[in-house]
Amino acid sequence: MAVRDIIMAAAAAAEPPPPSGPVSIVSGTRAPTLGSGAQSPFPASGWTALQSTSVDDASRFWAFGALTFTINNTAYTGAYVGSNQYVTFGAGSSSYSSLSASNPPYNKIHVCGADNSMQRVSYINYTGFSRLRMEGRAATSGTVGVPNIVWEMTFVDPSLTPAGTQYVEILVGLQSRTSGQGGVASNSSYYVSIGPVLANRSYVFVGNETGTSWTSNIDSYLDGVPY
Repeated sequence: MAVRDIIMAAAAAAEPPPPSGPVSIVSGTRAPTLGSGAQSPFPASGWTALQSTSVDDASRFWAFGALTFTINNTAYTGAYVGSNQYVTFGAGSSSYSSLSASNPPYNKIHVCGADNSMQRVSYINYTGFSRLRMEGRAATSGTVGVPNIVWEMTFVDPSLTPAGTQYVEILVGLQSRTSGQGGVASNSSYYVSIGPVLANRSYVFVGNETGTSWTSNIDSYLDGVPY
């Protein structure tokens, strides 16, 4: 086999196939795809790095590719991940204190929203989904590669879900921020509030087609998404 063919075969083996059918919710827990602690090397093969140094009160944008996600009657093709452990839509935020359903003042998903920091952030897009990985600290700074907050968030194309619903999966590894905000919210109020996500657990948020009604599935993950 030629060297070019070997390289192409290895790349194909490293990339999971796209979903082959409808995505469904399964009861149980699943670890983050790249492990519950620090990954090595960074970024993993096929992933794109967004952050590789310790930052406080900052945000980074990632694009979903062909995927769209709808919340509060608005469709988005990307989102902002904040170092204070939330994801916002439409704009990034540096808010770190008095976090709530209305702070940051954007449509959002709080994971363990509090005065945290992030050190390594990366994402990967496949046909039908976009996944973000966060490695951070429950403090305003931290050493790269030594996280105590680790989670991955996956958005699924509504064409792969029942009735075009919105699916958001969060797989949690390490999680030392035991107080803080958690849930899906508009710019002013919670659709569903769960408190901060907990270590070694899985969550699936489900929204209607317009993203104006949401439920939470704790200790659940998605089947039909490549891992």
